Amino acid sequence: MHQQQQVSRTPIPNEVHIPFDNQIYGTKDPPRFEKQAKFISEYCITYDRKLQLGRMRAKRLHDKHLFSRPNSFSFDLNHGFETFDPKEGDEKLMMLLEWIRQMSPEGGRLRKVIHEADFVCWRGLLTKISATIYNKDDGWRVKAIRRKGVIFLMEEKTELAKKRELNQTDMEKRMSYWGHKFEQYVTKDDEAEEPETSSPVTTKEEYAVVFRNDLVTNPRLHADRRTVGILYSGEVDCLDKYGNTVELKTQKGEINGYFWKSAKSLKWWLQSSLVNVDNIIVGHRTQEGQVRSLTALRAREMPQSATWNFRACFDFTSTIFTWILNCLEKEGDACVVEFRSELGLQKGIQMRRVAAEECDFVPEEFLEKYT
Repeated sequence: MHQQQQVSRTPIPNEVHIPFDNQIYGTKDPPRFEKQAKFISEYCITYDRKLQLGRMRAKRLHDKHLFSRPNSFSFDLNHGFETFDPKEGDEKLMMLLEWIRQMSPEGGRLRKVIHEADFVCWRGLLTKISATIYNKDDGWRVKAIRRKGVIFLMEEKTELAKKRELNQTDMEKRMSYWGHKFEQYVTKDDEAEEPETSSPVTTKEEYAVVFRNDLVTNPRLHADRRTVGILYSGEVDCLDKYGNTVELKTQKGEINGYFWKSAKSLKWWLQSSLVNVDNIIVGHRTQEGQVRSLTALRAREMPQSATWNFRACFDFTSTIFTWILNCLEKEGDACVVEFRSELGLQKGIQMRRVAAEECDFVPEEFLEKYT
């Protein structure tokens, strides 16, 4: 029987290569999320970046064209590109920490506030790590620090990602805008009858949810812990008329066989399923950015059509989280885990210990009120 390299509980070196063995991923009984994620809370972020608990500012789905015949309407996704008003800067974990603060204005035991979770992070980080096996060209870097018995995780852009962003063409910027413009065409304010599509598109307003789930640990790496709890938050595009959460996506042309083989379909599924979103509305666009038909997908049905194995994805995520858990045993311990895509999965996953000062995304003024 094939055995993965056994990792003893002796102290992890300052720098270590995390072995990748594709023969153990996606087997009959791999580590996985134990059950459906548990909904914890929801909040909105205003235009001036103030957090408000609840869903009062969440957009509503305008489904007028969902059942329309193709070509009976047209959304121009280029409209308003010149006046795009994006969110600026890197807020790191600021909004997630603000949610924790508002949930516990008097302070107290931090782990109690976050429902006894071991890790705190954004959903986007979970999505990126989980998609790695099928998205080998997309590297990532994660910083981790243990504070008050909780491991906080934050994604940091790699040098390659920074270079790509710096060298974006006008067309690449425009295509990135298209998704936001599509959201404006098919969502509306709670009491409005129609979407407001003439005002500038902005990403400064958000509706987000908070979930908790238990990831089964990799027993080869940590025999003492069966699961680790993860509390995470992510933005959701809108709510349908029944109050259910909905994700909005654009896709060039029809959804065909290639789509189900691609990392794109996996990322759609991960992004939705991690926060229990089942409804995905797809705007089918032309190469020029014109949407003339809409379809609906059910996230729960996507794995049946896809060639990827989501169990293998969560098995890999379990390996990464278990390595971090083993590394950060004491208060103030910190590390960086990086997947360097140019080195490939066999050689490119590395972890190194760093000083706590390198992981400055959990401010002391936030921590001082918690035990």
